[in-house]
Amino acid sequence: MQLSLGVIGPSAQGELAQKTVHEVINSPEPQGWDHQLHDEPAVLLNVERRWVVPSETIFSDLLADVSPHVGAALGNVFTHAAAGLTVRFGKPPKFDYGPPRLQPHTPGSEYFAPPGDDDDAIGWYLFAGIEGRAVARNIFLDGNTFRDSRSVDKELLVGDLSAGAVVTFGDLRLTYVQVMRTKEFDG
Repeated sequence: MQLSLGVIGPSAQGELAQKTVHEVINSPEPQGWDHQLHDEPAVLLNVERRWVVPSETIFSDLLADVSPHVGAALGNVFTHAAAGLTVRFGKPPKFDYGPPRLQPHTPGSEYFAPPGDDDDAIGWYLFAGIEGRAVARNIFLDGNTFRDSRSVDKELLVGDLSAGAVVTFGDLRLTYVQVMRTKEFDG
């Protein structure tokens, strides 16, 4: 379970952050900030249940496992229900429950523990994940909750495919994740 609180709109300082980065990397000035959402408190409760299926030895000391999950998000930022699974192959550390997650709510884990005395100092694994979401609300597509603002027609069903690699060394974890998402809106 995760509760996120924040702000959406000019008070979030996204315009300043993007313009500063564009100046530093000598990129064209970003456009469209006159059309951003109005200020609004952001509240998001994410709940997820993941089943960690014990790893099975596939070849020599290489392991494989599958972790199905279901979840839901409730708030003015996102409201959706989700289900999916992640498959891993390699030599993951004992207390690594999957690659870091990318929001909103794709397969993965924020938890990672360094190896214990009986673990190798270096771990690695390849992974692939799939998730489907039934979306009731996405503030970035539906517009502000309490005021009139720009919006687009969103897709009610959205899917993600993710794949990547993880390398762990002691208490450090390096991850590469590539995500392909279906269309979220028309237009």
